Amino acid sequence: MIRVVLVDDEAYPRMLLKELLEENFHDIDIVGEADNADDAYELIEEEEPDMVFLDIAMPEKTGFDLLHMFDQPEFEVIFVTGYDQYALDAFQHFAIGYLLKPIDGSMLKEVVLNAQKRIESKKSNEHIQQLLDHLSNANHKTNRIGIPTMEGLDFVELDEIIRCEGDQKYTKVYLTDKTSILSSYNIGEFRRMLEHHHFFQCHKSHLVNLNHVRKYNKEGTLHMSDDSSVPVSKRKKIEFLSQLPRL
Repeated sequence: MIRVVLVDDEAYPRMLLKELLEENFHDIDIVGEADNADDAYELIEEEEPDMVFLDIAMPEKTGFDLLHMFDQPEFEVIFVTGYDQYALDAFQHFAIGYLLKPIDGSMLKEVVLNAQKRIESKKSNEHIQQLLDHLSNANHKTNRIGIPTMEGLDFVELDEIIRCEGDQKYTKVYLTDKTSILSSYNIGEFRRMLEHHHFFQCHKSHLVNLNHVRKYNKEGTLHMSDDSSVPVSKRKKIEFLSQLPRL
């Protein structure tokens, strides 16, 4: 299922769009709606949708303002607006699609199908890249890494790392000796370094050493060997459960 969020300050256009999507696409799950940028930001952070239908002209903050609130949007965007002059700006923001109100059903199908292809392509490319990275690193495994800090490098054994927690541009690395290291690398850099060493990114801000997972609650929480609790995002639950045979 493709998870979708609708963002429009007007309720009636949202209702019409929701009806069109539900009538024409059985593989789309509308996980939430918002009528302003701030609420939309919180909703997107919580639900982690694959696709967002976004009105441009909204009070106080525009659809573009909403996009600027994300460091790296990980969802496809389809702009929906009644103002044609925004078209050029929309494409400059790399929108997958652009719909004018009132929405034309055939145009809606076209842009949604294109967006679905891009979403599936991204997932496929990620899997291919993971395989290639794994093969290229198969003969270059190490049990020790250097963690960049403000002072230099701290060298630690991989088994000593329990988890990593991202905080904007920094990452806090928690170790088995109950100390932690604040690194100048962001969580994405740690994912790239550690994902082939039995580490798993269970949430956009959390990377865990699977060897230190002690319990999983079906509500979506991991309990680690240091008694800490780490959330598992909705998008990552199935992928995490597929790791269970390896634990």
